[in-house]
Amino acid sequence: MKRRLAFVCTLLLALAGCVAPTTQTTPATSPTGSESPALPIAPTTGTAIPQFAASGLPKIDGSTANIPLCSLLVQRLANLPEAEADAHCEFSTTPSAYSNLIYGAPDGEPDYEPEPDYPSLLLVYQADEDTEAQVKESGVELEYHPIGRDALVFLTNEANPVNGLTTSQLKSIYTGKTVNWRDVGGGNQEIIAYQRPETSGSQALMRKFVMGKAKFGKGPQTLVSGSMNALTEGVASYSNTGNALGYSVFYYVTEMLDMAELKLLAVDGVDPTKETIRVGQYPHTNDYYAVIRASEPKGSPARQIVEWLESAGGTQLIAEAGYVGLAR
Repeated sequence: MKRRLAFVCTLLLALAGCVAPTTQTTPATSPTGSESPALPIAPTTGTAIPQFAASGLPKIDGSTANIPLCSLLVQRLANLPEAEADAHCEFSTTPSAYSNLIYGAPDGEPDYEPEPDYPSLLLVYQADEDTEAQVKESGVELEYHPIGRDALVFLTNEANPVNGLTTSQLKSIYTGKTVNWRDVGGGNQEIIAYQRPETSGSQALMRKFVMGKAKFGKGPQTLVSGSMNALTEGVASYSNTGNALGYSVFYYVTEMLDMAELKLLAVDGVDPTKETIRVGQYPHTNDYYAVIRASEPKGSPARQIVEWLESAGGTQLIAEAGYVGLAR
């Protein structure tokens, strides 16, 4: 799986990220005071992980950055080797995962039996505004259970002398007002500010923490809307000049990508580390979730897994997979 993830991550991210509450129906307040999806907290259970035959596992979907978590979880749930567990974690990305979950739960049918091709459990980041609107319009009520913490991080080439930016500077760069690194403490070079498509999970975080309703300036189209090959070629063009800037989520960059030529920037004077993210000191910290339908039956495999993920055992597994867990 590590070889497959390295290939996928190199294509999808390289220099810019690809990227969504306790049981909640709308996004809760994060440690930094910003809004994120807020529902009633479901009680945690004991630490004994539920066991399933492979055929009894629920279909799981979610965000690309949560694939390693899914794999380790499935290995433990069904006592499967890594290669077989990977086959249960073919994630469709953040917006598609939410769509798949709601389309598998028709409005007005609380006793539905999910179609085999639809997930009943997501391991996922916060959705973008359009996807949230789609969920609301569907009439399908979802439960959001925070299980871990990640962060929107900014990265550049190691050749860049700039080691940190403020949120205000980042907004100025991405609105197109600041276009040269010399204006933020760097050399006299154009800032190549890569961005993600509007529906990506990392773009949702970018709007939440940095941009708000502000309009993005024009970025390299190969990354915004091009194919994976175009993305890779576009990033490669600037890979050694030090003037490119991108963003992603912390886990994706540090655990799935891990490219030595990239460096993470401090934001508002705080370096992104597991500890600063765990305690909410890093300013752009955000939870990720296990998401199920509110109508998911009591005792169903999906609900059993969510309850276990909220237990001490689940928190331990999340940390074992290299993620930042929540304090329980």
